[in-house]
Amino acid sequence: MDLADFSNSYGAFYAPTFQVKVGGQSLTHALGVAVTQVEIDLALGAAGRFSFTCVDTFDDKQHAFVTTYGQPVLELLKFGAPVEIAVGYGDFSGLPTLITGAITEISTSFAEGSSPELNVAGYDGLFPMSLGKQSRSWKNITDSGVVSKLADEYGLDPSNVQTTDEPHAQIEQNQESDLELMKKLAERNHFEFYVSTPNILNFAEPNDGGDAVVDLLWGRTLLSFRPEANLAAQVSQVEVYGWDSDQKKPIVGKAVAGDETGRDPRRQSGGERVRAIAKKPSVLQVRQPVFTTAEAERRAKAILTEHAKKFLTGEAESIGLPDLQPDRNINLGNLGDPFSKTYYIQQTTHKLDSNGYRTRVKVKETTL
Repeated sequence: MDLADFSNSYGAFYAPTFQVKVGGQSLTHALGVAVTQVEIDLALGAAGRFSFTCVDTFDDKQHAFVTTYGQPVLELLKFGAPVEIAVGYGDFSGLPTLITGAITEISTSFAEGSSPELNVAGYDGLFPMSLGKQSRSWKNITDSGVVSKLADEYGLDPSNVQTTDEPHAQIEQNQESDLELMKKLAERNHFEFYVSTPNILNFAEPNDGGDAVVDLLWGRTLLSFRPEANLAAQVSQVEVYGWDSDQKKPIVGKAVAGDETGRDPRRQSGGERVRAIAKKPSVLQVRQPVFTTAEAERRAKAILTEHAKKFLTGEAESIGLPDLQPDRNINLGNLGDPFSKTYYIQQTTHKLDSNGYRTRVKVKETTL
């Protein structure tokens, strides 16, 4: 889809706006608290973060933060209060919600000659998983089975947890947070994970082969782009070794450059380029608790792809587009060959303030 199509949907990008709800009520319209800016950071494998600034809430006579209706602001903006933020253009009723979460940070500054502002921030449903560390185990279960159980524990919807094939006799959590455990399970399956609204846990193969959500052209609709291609972390082959305790023999899985997922077949990956210039194969050998050759080969392919996605990275900026979110793809053009291509979105930052609405995007790609 090009920007003209989005222009029809978003009222020609006039009147960028946002709505912050706390406890299900609009902070500005229902609770009487003025908000001047919002920022939303969404990333793969991490808790989404939001922040917003409240102004004109400090009453010099009462020496307290109060709403226009006289209610104490910090009773509304308390730790753990549920927050929902929508951004877009035009009417409040049609704004897409980008994040739901809870307040975890409050700060202010009492400076000479100025009225203090309240800076409020928080995270989405992955944040509680990062707290504490524990040790436990599950028997005769798949990786996706453990992730679904974690989702239930934290009140997240597991409907987007993709089923993994290999059941394990035992999965151990050893002095790890639940978020660290989920990251480990995602990495060994080459999955991405994140929370999307409303509180849906996504744990699945990356959508790096999907259609682009928008086409952006530098000099017209793409404001800036800074790509970097680097062979430093690239390997041309990955070998995963395990042990078959029943048959008393090693288990070996291999993946070679060209096996990466989400690759553009018309272009070369970092591993293929390394193989072309190196005098011998650059091989990464790892030992992992695998139980079948098929599992070892999947792990090898996952590791190879993860290294390949460090080959081409970049940061782009465009006018504000709520549709730009992690685990989606974007077409960037007018950049010349080879940089004009489809990129996989790793992280987005949506910021709306007095200067308007902008979206910054971080991308990662396997081929160039």
